[in-house]
Amino acid sequence: MKKKFFSIAIIAVIYIIAGLIAFQFYKQSYIEDYILNLLATDVIYTLIIFLMSLLLKNASLYDPYWSVLPPMLLIFTLIEFPQYMSMASLLMIIVISIWSIRLTYNWAKLWTGFDEMDWRYVNFKKQYPRLYILINLFGIQLMPTLIVFAQVYVGIRLMMLQENLNIIMICGALIILGATFIQFIADSQMQTFKQNNKGKKMCIDEGLWRFSRHPNYFGEIMVWWGLYIMYFGASKQFNLLITAPILMTLLFYYISIPLMENKILKTRPMYEIYQQKVSKLVFLPRREQQEETVKN
Repeated sequence: MKKKFFSIAIIAVIYIIAGLIAFQFYKQSYIEDYILNLLATDVIYTLIIFLMSLLLKNASLYDPYWSVLPPMLLIFTLIEFPQYMSMASLLMIIVISIWSIRLTYNWAKLWTGFDEMDWRYVNFKKQYPRLYILINLFGIQLMPTLIVFAQVYVGIRLMMLQENLNIIMICGALIILGATFIQFIADSQMQTFKQNNKGKKMCIDEGLWRFSRHPNYFGEIMVWWGLYIMYFGASKQFNLLITAPILMTLLFYYISIPLMENKILKTRPMYEIYQQKVSKLVFLPRREQQEETVKN
């Protein structure tokens, strides 16, 4: 327990120091456009975390960045431009902060210390030892930073519009809250399943996991679609900003899910039967006909 607390404390200190350095870059930068300056600051922040991950020999140092930065950047924007304050901006920051706190807490609860690294990073390091430093920089850290910044940009644009709160924005906020709750339930069910089946090569097939193979990922994706719906409620138009939640969806559907399922299939061949019965991402009725075929 002390080791875990100590490692989390180290991560917190690293993030605070890295944030202060990045903030100094922002203040001293000659980039006049706010969004470009904020993006450059975000990249600098990521590069500092990357360098520290090399020093600590653990790319999982980056893991909490995903959930910590979005509300920080949104709140920072509101501090820089207080004229953007509105009920819509406040509601957006509140629901994104709830998502952030929940996800960051879940990470902290499961984090065991610097002797543990995400299995995906471990596999990359084993398979591509010479290229691993580039995979770490661009694939593990910079790519997610850019994709998450795209979501944050949607939120900033929402604030810039300074529109009054309306029913569409409220629906978007409710989607974010609902998606966060789905993530909470899915993660809780998975943790309970693992505790009850320690040492057993079993596949969860209960609760939300009976209708989606990745309900936690579905919840994460819907958070960002909810944010876009809030923006749409303010702008009343579809535009290129819709690419932000689309990119997030593609990231999970074509990278995160295949990596996870390939790993599971190597140790749990029965997972293939589960794949035949349960939807990959969206909650759908189970394929009962195939289920009956398997039983027979």
